[in-house]
Amino acid sequence: MAETPVRIPVDDGQISLEGLLEEGKTGRNIILCHPHPSYGGDMENNVVRAVQRTFAGLGWGTLRFNFRGTGASGGKQADGKKDGLDLIDVSQFLKARSPGLIGFAAYSYGAWAVMEAIRIGLLVDLLILISPPLDFISFEGLGLPDAPVLITIGDRDDFCSLKSMKDWLLASQPRTKAPYLEVLAGVDHFYWGAEGQLSAKIGAFLAAQILNPSSVSDKTRGQSG
Repeated sequence: MAETPVRIPVDDGQISLEGLLEEGKTGRNIILCHPHPSYGGDMENNVVRAVQRTFAGLGWGTLRFNFRGTGASGGKQADGKKDGLDLIDVSQFLKARSPGLIGFAAYSYGAWAVMEAIRIGLLVDLLILISPPLDFISFEGLGLPDAPVLITIGDRDDFCSLKSMKDWLLASQPRTKAPYLEVLAGVDHFYWGAEGQLSAKIGAFLAAQILNPSSVSDKTRGQSG
């Protein structure tokens, strides 16, 4: 199936966000969050598009959208002040159209925005954080949900070092189930030319956690290359 343009009402219908929705076949859905709009980030980003194709290829429903003030979305860029609240509305919009599992795959600034949304009440069934910019934006006070979590970073990422990631997880993530942390060798923050590696990591995570979770032992959780 192809993506269809949609308008997503947020902020009590005062504005709407531009989105592209592709219906799935599995009863599972993913919402995609793009990097910082002030630095050219939008839903056409190479990482967002690659992840959308990955999920659509597995039969998931997908929804990518532009944060307010970006592309054809209404309002002004919020720089975090409204984006977390908007994500709750985006989730409700998708849930009304496709009840079932709803996860988030969020890249760079989008990772911060979805973590902020979780802090203020967003419920997620699955979370993928792609290069959360820990060395650029403060993630203090933001905790991972009690749901399957995959985090990916490149070992050449100037906005999220492996040390910063490990320090954040140790300091602020006391969870029963540790997140999967995948470190991609030779990859920087932007994933140019490494989109296929990222897609493979996501596919393997979904196969383990969603399709056959009982086959994965606690020993497989944590860092891998």
